[in-house]
Amino acid sequence: MTLLQSTMLMLTISCALMLVGFSARESRWGPALMMLGIVGALLLIAYNIYEVLHGG
Repeated sequence: MTLLQSTMLMLTISCALMLVGFSARESRWGPALMMLGIVGALLLIAYNIYEVLHGG
């Protein structure tokens, strides 16, 4: 799996978490899922920056 494919897979999962969390925002676990999705997307961005800068 290439970097692009793995990035798209992780981004899809992260966006799905945010979507489900937003849909269930009135429940107790909805905002937690949104936060998990946001953190996942930010970690994905940081990982890609790291990979580009370190050439690996």
